[in-house]
Amino acid sequence: MKRHQHVVAAVACAAALTLTAGGCSASDDAVSGGGPAAAPASDGPAVDGGTLRIGLDRPFAKLDPADSGLTSMPLMILANALYDPLMTNGDDGAVQPYLAKAFTPSADATGWTLDLREGVTFGDGKPLDAQAVVDHVNRLARPESKCACAADAATISAMTVNSPTSVGFTLKAPDAAFPNLFTRSLGYVAEAPAAADAPAVGSGPYTVESVQPGVSVTLTRNPSYWGAKGHADKLVYKVLPDADSRYQSLRSGDADLVWTETPAQFKQAAGDGLRAATGPGSTSTVLFNTKAAPFDDPKVRKALQYAVDREAVEKVVYLGQGKVADGPIGSASPYRGDTAHPAHDAARARALLAEAGHPDLAFEYLVDSRPEGQQRATVLQQMFAEAGVRMTIKPLDPASLGTAMYQRQFQVMDFVTSLFGDTDTALTSLFAPGAPYNFTGWNNPAAGRAVTTGRATLDRAARAAAYQEAARAVVEDAPMLFLTENRVGLLASAKVAGLPDVSRRTVVGVSPAGLWVKK
Repeated sequence: MKRHQHVVAAVACAAALTLTAGGCSASDDAVSGGGPAAAPASDGPAVDGGTLRIGLDRPFAKLDPADSGLTSMPLMILANALYDPLMTNGDDGAVQPYLAKAFTPSADATGWTLDLREGVTFGDGKPLDAQAVVDHVNRLARPESKCACAADAATISAMTVNSPTSVGFTLKAPDAAFPNLFTRSLGYVAEAPAAADAPAVGSGPYTVESVQPGVSVTLTRNPSYWGAKGHADKLVYKVLPDADSRYQSLRSGDADLVWTETPAQFKQAAGDGLRAATGPGSTSTVLFNTKAAPFDDPKVRKALQYAVDREAVEKVVYLGQGKVADGPIGSASPYRGDTAHPAHDAARARALLAEAGHPDLAFEYLVDSRPEGQQRATVLQQMFAEAGVRMTIKPLDPASLGTAMYQRQFQVMDFVTSLFGDTDTALTSLFAPGAPYNFTGWNNPAAGRAVTTGRATLDRAARAAAYQEAARAVVEDAPMLFLTENRVGLLASAKVAGLPDVSRRTVVGVSPAGLWVKK
């Protein structure tokens, strides 16, 4: 057995003991709405009434789509109760209409026409019409909104109200994937909050009864909802940030539904009589600061790419619940192609480091303090050690980690994201010229041109070819290491029915309106 595999086994056992009630044996070494998937027929007819209690994995600052935290995948179970998206994420990375009836491009993809459903109203009775869409986008585009979606809104040069149910968009540059921008913040059309601490008013199936920001919120069914009414009378959300405590709340009956990204919990859930709605919603990666030595040298980055045994990372950290990632185009993407990702080769890693003049490379690795992050870092630390690299693990709280990432105050850092669930957005946001989330500082003109070309063409085959060219450049130059595609989603008690099949969804955005509590 290789040296790193012995450490991997020990780490796996420790994680199992920490995250589950089970032990570990020697054999253990061997993350919705608009186009909802159907609920299982075995659930029988839906039942109305009662209260659904939901455990959230993180706090929310305010109930407003301008808060990008609220529209993150783990909190979409809350956002989807209050706000209806214009577009929604379907199977295999597809984006489809919801409040929108259609989103039609011009021949050159610089103009788009949005056609809305008729008769939709906000919770206060005001119409959700074309003007409301324009007002919403303008509000979130302003700097004071502090919405991360402002970068998306900035791609729009003009909006026109063609009719009460039609909006025209003129873009600054061709964008064949423009509708993708309307699945979350920009698409959750809402009226501005009446006060700084008040919720924004949405058109969703539920409205706010009471709220303690960052702690809890209680919603009641919206009696004037335009669509199918929510089954539960009330939804009670509580923030339960500790993964183990959240899972135990579900087991004890204090919660009916919780979000989790913990592989051990997915493995344990069936034995505890729990139900699951999960999909391949996140990707684990490693970021290099390519603007600072020694990671400005592609040979150094490539060496660490060879040093990583991705299969072992998946087995140990994700317990066989995920799959190996091999580039920025995910396995469920319609643009999928061969990125020629190199296989694990510690000897090749050592040789490249010697060629680069760094045979004794040492660096600091930033990671958050959650168990999965710590475990992933420990496994990588051992793998890099086999290549003669000394890696020091530095845990940070989420806020500090985010600051380091956005300000590029790091050498190497852990990065787990749902961005790669949408190939168009991921490539444009991370690797295109002027990319808003170019955390690595990587600049490859050929890859940038390929992304721009792909984003500009309405021909799907041509877009796939361009994206695959960019993806191969990303893998070859290694500004980012791709580790695993990870299972994320919701666990529920046996009495919760209506959970959809989201196993082919790279964005797990379940609407609580379709769920009910069995009597």
